[in-house]
Amino acid sequence: MHDNIFKTKTRKQFNNLDTLPTYDRSLVDYKKYNDRIGHAGVKYSMAVQATRGCPYRCFYCDVYKTTLHHFRRSVDSVFEEVKMLAGMGIQRVEFIDDIFNVKKKDFVEFFNRVKKENLKLSFFFPTALKGDLLDKESIDAMMEGGAVGVNVSLESASPRMQKVMRKNLNIPRFKENLEYICKNYPEAVTTLNTMHGFPTETEEEALMTLDFILSLKWVHFPYTHIVRIFPGTDLEKFAIEHGVGVKAINESIDKSYHVVTNTLPFEKEFTEKYKLKFLKDYVLNKERLLKVLPIQMKHFTENELDQRYKSYFPSKVKGLRDVLKIAGINENQLKVDCLKENQIEIQDLDKNIKNTFQVKKVNYRKDALKVLLINISTHFTKDRDVSEYDVLEPPLGLMALQSYLNREFKDKVKGKIIKTSVDFDNYDELESIINDFQPDLIGVSAMTFHKNFFHEAIKEIRKRGYNNMIIVGGPHPTTSFKEVLNDKNIDVCVIGEGEATLAEIVDKLMSKKKKILDYSELVKIDGIAFDKTKYLENSNSLKVSNF
Repeated sequence: MHDNIFKTKTRKQFNNLDTLPTYDRSLVDYKKYNDRIGHAGVKYSMAVQATRGCPYRCFYCDVYKTTLHHFRRSVDSVFEEVKMLAGMGIQRVEFIDDIFNVKKKDFVEFFNRVKKENLKLSFFFPTALKGDLLDKESIDAMMEGGAVGVNVSLESASPRMQKVMRKNLNIPRFKENLEYICKNYPEAVTTLNTMHGFPTETEEEALMTLDFILSLKWVHFPYTHIVRIFPGTDLEKFAIEHGVGVKAINESIDKSYHVVTNTLPFEKEFTEKYKLKFLKDYVLNKERLLKVLPIQMKHFTENELDQRYKSYFPSKVKGLRDVLKIAGINENQLKVDCLKENQIEIQDLDKNIKNTFQVKKVNYRKDALKVLLINISTHFTKDRDVSEYDVLEPPLGLMALQSYLNREFKDKVKGKIIKTSVDFDNYDELESIINDFQPDLIGVSAMTFHKNFFHEAIKEIRKRGYNNMIIVGGPHPTTSFKEVLNDKNIDVCVIGEGEATLAEIVDKLMSKKKKILDYSELVKIDGIAFDKTKYLENSNSLKVSNF
């Protein structure tokens, strides 16, 4: 079926991440993002990436299948960036790494340095730490260094499922560490991620996970996400082998994680009872709420907590105050007194960013190649019901790409970064940006959750007359490049080491005086995939496809 897809040689990974440029924060307007809630569940934060790749191969994501090794930035590099952010007035820093704590020595050293320099920052780990790699020393260093949002992912409390999913957590140690945090650091806002409904999971195994949650009395935000089976992962292969239909998988992909789908190995009634017990006995437990809410209100604004609690009851509950009513808590027992917006708002951020990155007007060459990078990971306002899946944060990956291009090509390349909902909120606005900027190359990034929106947007770009190259990257194109390239509106999937791969594409375009690359040129670029029939047949005139 995919014999027409040509995947070039795997590009050699950057094994020294310190050689990459620090993300230029001036490339986007942070004022457009900072008063909206980001991935860590907070406003006015900045994200940092300390590692690339993953030392684990859990089958439910497998997003690093094109990344063979796990590399880390040095402690010096990460610390200096964080210190720079603090100097700009940033109070909240989120680490987007999956496994930030995989190397204990560096993890402890980083927080000790933060503590020594007295940076006064709040740290969040929205993508989660590996809970069984923690110990008392690393937990103490992390908490004393300013950690607030401590996320850990269990997925399943079943030893068999841990082996099946290839996560292989040490469950007793994981529990011991989480209990240590809850007992010794009650100011920490803990999050526990679990998943419900892996193929072959039994009801007894699912209940093991629920019992695990119920045994931990003071976790702030436990979640029981319904398993989503994304294309290109080993989980998809495993699910199909065990009788899950492809149609059911495709229909479930863009559903929110609370929605029960036909991919589950249980009867719908079992899952509904499971969710009800979880909400009633844990989330709405009055004793627990009276203890954890004062801590949460100290660290979060009411708006931020509203979004957190709404995610548990997406159709009926609007936020924190509704939860209090349902739990039977009144003002006499607990007054709503959350963190105020002006306590976290960053003064003169735009000015501080420009000064830090020494922003100067660039006199681009007349023949400079124009690159438009588009992030499609937030729905248009008219198309979405605000949820945890439409959090808004700057597209850090695109900032990394453009920072690299700027360093390598200086005035030869003029880049622009835009994001759905922020810079354009409908296709007419997107068309206007494209017409004004006149890009020679468009790059689009997206997550699998937004895959349908992603393809629709690219089709619309073609439909409105854009005939130059469109390349794509990000989690969805990386894991599902064969499926993605069924969309004839797309020319190339970048599936490895985006900075270097994009730079090579840009360099070749400049050498061809901006003409679309042909087959003989593409096959020589490492780290990409493309539909070879499209190029062998021709053509320099790209037309819209009804993908």
